[in-house]
Amino acid sequence: MQLIKTGLLALTLGCTTTLLAQPLTMGVKNGQKFKVENTMKVNSSAEVMGQTMETNMNSNNTTVYEIKNTSAAGVDLTATITNMVVNASTMGQEMSFDSEKKDNSGPMADMLSPRINKAKSITLDNKGTIVKQDETEEAGGQAAMLGMSDANSTSTDLFIPALAGKSLKAGDSFDDVGTFKKEKYSSRDSGTYKITSIENGIANISYTGTQAVVATGEQMGMEMTTNSTNTVKSEYQVDVKTGIVLAKATVIESSVSVDVAGMTIPATGKTILTSKITPL
Repeated sequence: MQLIKTGLLALTLGCTTTLLAQPLTMGVKNGQKFKVENTMKVNSSAEVMGQTMETNMNSNNTTVYEIKNTSAAGVDLTATITNMVVNASTMGQEMSFDSEKKDNSGPMADMLSPRINKAKSITLDNKGTIVKQDETEEAGGQAAMLGMSDANSTSTDLFIPALAGKSLKAGDSFDDVGTFKKEKYSSRDSGTYKITSIENGIANISYTGTQAVVATGEQMGMEMTTNSTNTVKSEYQVDVKTGIVLAKATVIESSVSVDVAGMTIPATGKTILTSKITPL
């Protein structure tokens, strides 16, 4: 009888472990909506002809994702920015934008107004990586300069592609390397995700990595090539049943060189990002 009890206990524990270590998948359904509240704070400093040029920006925006179609191949969804508030200062100039106001004007309004309440179609593969998305117009490259461009994004706020299909257990680590190239932009990310704990179906995950970016664009009629080396540290909370990221906090430290008009301009920067995701 004791042997039977022991066998049943082992079987039960084995089943429990299997259930707790199920591979992470995109467990979403057609018609579901998720609200993502993002905040971003950017501080950068560049040395130009012996003078220090500082750029500071704070932004808050809300994006609503709607699941349009799910299949074994992946997920079709839309992303709609429903509101945005931005305040920035650079080279002694103050710029601001508030999507709730009707009197926005200037370059920032020209850049951001067309993006508000405009649904952007996105297709993800079965790991959550973006394989197709609507093109976003970037006015004069200013969105990229302010760190607000999503034209070269490889993932959405909702999922972590590097962990797709992985069985998450506290203490496990997963190395990830990713590269992306598009026209005059290339990036290489390498880092490690570590599962720090799993409680009540929520996985706490830390990420530490580096990112190298080379981008060429145009500003004020001049071609600029930017080389950036970034150190990235993130903390995530992920629903292990659905694979949805519930919260994210990221700090990016950047070392940058900008080649323009025969000059090389060194710069440093720090970006702090937070995200909160809730179902609607």
